[in-house]
Amino acid sequence: MIRALRLVLATLLPLGCASAAVAPPAAVRPPPSAPAPSALPPAPQVSPRVDNPQGAERDVQARLAHVAQVIDQIDPSKLASEQRQTLSSVQDFVTKATEALRAKDTARAKILADKASHLADDLALALKGAK
Repeated sequence: MIRALRLVLATLLPLGCASAAVAPPAAVRPPPSAPAPSALPPAPQVSPRVDNPQGAERDVQARLAHVAQVIDQIDPSKLASEQRQTLSSVQDFVTKATEALRAKDTARAKILADKASHLADDLALALKGAK
């Protein structure tokens, strides 16, 4: 019986392992836990490089002027709740774009001004369609 067991083990195990003692499995440790999200440092924010900062600044100012024109034509008292929320988002983007311009972060200012412009145009279009 023992001889048959050795033969079975010899066919299942690689050469030289049949006579080796089998050690019991090591205690399984759980992987180290990841740090809590609040313990992680904030990810760095990288703005794209701007080849012509003066030109980009002029573009941002023109975009913000366009947004101001669109907003001036909107009567906030006639807006639905969702539209008021969109108008508030537009105003937030304008504020942030202006702050980015002051900080000389023209790439970020351009992105924010573009978002404000798109939202303002969408809102104006929705209001024209509702008439």
